[in-house]
Amino acid sequence: MDADDFVVRNLTDQITAFTTVADTMRDRLSKLPTDEREEIEEASKILRKARAHEIMPT
Repeated sequence: MDADDFVVRNLTDQITAFTTVADTMRDRLSKLPTDEREEIEEASKILRKARAHEIMPT
């Protein structure tokens, strides 16, 4: 399947942008004090569980 160059470029740019955001977040988290980082990690676990149990609207 072939795609126009602009489509591939756009998707590549989006991947790069998301990767940059994720890298920045990981870097900032690593610089937090241990207790704050653990609180954020625990909150993330709770949110993931809550989202996993959401019922998707039809």
